[in-house]
Amino acid sequence: MSWTLAAILALLGAWIAYGPLWRAASTERGSLAADLSRPAAPKGVASVLLGVLRFGAYFVLLAMLFGASAGRPAPLPPLAVLDVSQSHTRANDGSLWRRALDSLAATAGDSVLLSGDSARVVARADAVSAAPNDRASRLQPALDAATALGRSVTVITDGELDDPTALLQLPAGSRVVRLDRETHVDLALANLEVPTFATGGDTIDVHATLTAGNDTVRGASLAVRLAGEELARVSVQSLDPFASRRITLRVPLPRGAGERALVVALNATSDIEPRNDSLVAALDISDRPRVVFVTTAPDLDVREVLRVMRGSVMLPTRAYLRVAPGLWREEGTLAPISEALVQLRAREAGLLVLHGDTTWNDVASQRRGATITWKSAPPPAAPRAGEISRPAEWFVFRAPVSPLSSMLSGLPFDSLPPLEVGGAVDGGVPILEARVGRSGDARAIAAVSTASGPRRLRISGSGFASWALREGRASDAFTALWGAIFDWMAASEGDANAASLVGNVIRAGEPLRWRRGGADSTAFVVITAADGARDTVRLQFGAQSDIATSNALASGVYSLQTGDVSRALIVNPSRELVPRAPAAVPSIRAAGDVTLAPRSLLERTWPIVVALVLLSAEWLLRRRVGLR
Repeated sequence: MSWTLAAILALLGAWIAYGPLWRAASTERGSLAADLSRPAAPKGVASVLLGVLRFGAYFVLLAMLFGASAGRPAPLPPLAVLDVSQSHTRANDGSLWRRALDSLAATAGDSVLLSGDSARVVARADAVSAAPNDRASRLQPALDAATALGRSVTVITDGELDDPTALLQLPAGSRVVRLDRETHVDLALANLEVPTFATGGDTIDVHATLTAGNDTVRGASLAVRLAGEELARVSVQSLDPFASRRITLRVPLPRGAGERALVVALNATSDIEPRNDSLVAALDISDRPRVVFVTTAPDLDVREVLRVMRGSVMLPTRAYLRVAPGLWREEGTLAPISEALVQLRAREAGLLVLHGDTTWNDVASQRRGATITWKSAPPPAAPRAGEISRPAEWFVFRAPVSPLSSMLSGLPFDSLPPLEVGGAVDGGVPILEARVGRSGDARAIAAVSTASGPRRLRISGSGFASWALREGRASDAFTALWGAIFDWMAASEGDANAASLVGNVIRAGEPLRWRRGGADSTAFVVITAADGARDTVRLQFGAQSDIATSNALASGVYSLQTGDVSRALIVNPSRELVPRAPAAVPSIRAAGDVTLAPRSLLERTWPIVVALVLLSAEWLLRRRVGLR
């Protein structure tokens, strides 16, 4: 259409300029037809040539003005997406990466989209020389980039993706080249759960998750070592290809205090990849009890809360029960213990939970560490003859703004069973509020102190176990509530102005998560690598969150300096080295060729040159025939 419109307007312009000359030349040729002896007038031929030159110049200039295209639309090949994750190097399988490069060579195009821990476009020469070193396999960012360009893709991957569902979103006309690796025995330690803190002489639970590769594992063993000494070992039964198994070991710790590296290692017959056979966790062993739970009124609440402390939060806890005035028992074994010894351990504990009579021996006021005082509701008064006594039912209905609100705001308050509340909690920042019969006045039943120094939390009420005894949302809410409380309180030991790492099993390629230790919203952490390279990380905590993140680190040993606290950081190899079942290749609907529109004449220089040449030739010819 642009070319047609330009031709019509150019012809009109040429007619306006030279139409009178063309009519005069036509009349002159008619009069000369009667006299064959007269030659034709030269101006007739010149006027036609001048009109052609003017038409050509107008035609080119108008085509440029209308944005006419120069050439035909060219079909675009699919965009090549190359997975450069570290999983290609597992088991020293160099042939897998060579096959990936061969598949890349078979695709068309001059650029390649690399996919791994990020998506970036590189020249094909750079893609051929790239190494599979990315510590993640995220395909979605690359697909988003291709979709924005309106291109189909050819994905070249080993299929071990962090987001395999992204393959279901491939654009029409795309293709997946999945490179299947050779069959070999590979048993990996996929996950490890170890308490961050422990007490010397105690026994801790170590939870290890094992994953097999694409061949059956017929015999293996799992060992736990601390400071070079083997503490436990267990045999591992055979695993089918890509099967997983969770193993729990009870490990007795030696006496002593300090920060130790707990190594959990696998030994499998004919295992081909040693880099995924072990994980190292940082374990802070103390010579005093990490957590002491003292209750003067044992009930179901105590039992369920201890389950959360030792299971979900994984805090090493010693609990002492007063079963009668002056008569104490150790929880679990029910061995007798003197009240004086209970009082001593309560004062020395890193975190003390005092349940029941919160004024017992004035222990809470004598401590300088983190303390939870939990006042249980008193038993209801005995009814008089002919009366039915029914305690008031309190319903938790919201979690106000507090340091824990980000962890408690999602509780299903509308479906939680009622509690019994003995009295209001005055002072501090409320973290939970309840009211009678869902419609009475609000009353704070739990509050925290945000002043500098060790954290303090006070809670009032009984009947929380009714949440745990119900299946579903109420049980999950019980675990979330007490898990958040103990997790936040246990983090306060140490430097009050420092930030501490969340978790003690860190992998390369995964962002570091930090928990705020004091009231400041900004903290600085100095990270020193083994080669002496130092990096200062600025952590910014939000008003409603005690968690901040920083960039991932490469595997190795680092030193952390947060305030006055210095400790070691061990970063384990990337999760890319753990075998995973390859994602299934989906069926993708076909699509027509994606075409690239040719460049417009405005983007080229030759039309301007042609127009100038035509106009110059017209001007010279006009001068030659005597026109101005």
